[in-house]
Amino acid sequence: MKTVNLDLPIMLIDDDGMVRSIVEEYLRSYGFRNIISIRDPKDALKVIRDTKVEIGLILSDWEMPGINGLTLLKAVRNSPRRGATKFMMITSQQSMERFKITKAAHLKVNDYLVKPFSAEALRRRICQTMGWSEDALELAG
Repeated sequence: MKTVNLDLPIMLIDDDGMVRSIVEEYLRSYGFRNIISIRDPKDALKVIRDTKVEIGLILSDWEMPGINGLTLLKAVRNSPRRGATKFMMITSQQSMERFKITKAAHLKVNDYLVKPFSAEALRRRICQTMGWSEDALELAG
């Protein structure tokens, strides 16, 4: 198991302010200190393309106006610098159509989380995605 890094730069992208606020609160409760919270996916795309910005994990909503989570995932996977960045897709049950899941899997999404979800579910998924032991964030935070 890898060692937990609470300074891991986490990019959180969701056009819904309430969801963003809740997820950011969860992340801070686990002890994370470096959260890049973005409402507009166009701004997220700019940050993804900025090679000076460190990103260790991306949590992205799927359905957003203009640019969706799949487009962001594609940009990450096509980037020489970002290609291996861990990417979790956050989605509502309505948008979990089979073809979308297949496309995201083809682009090597690391995990999915279906709204609504608990702090515990997010904690477990982050640990799993990052290769940390299940209790790593409890011990770290």
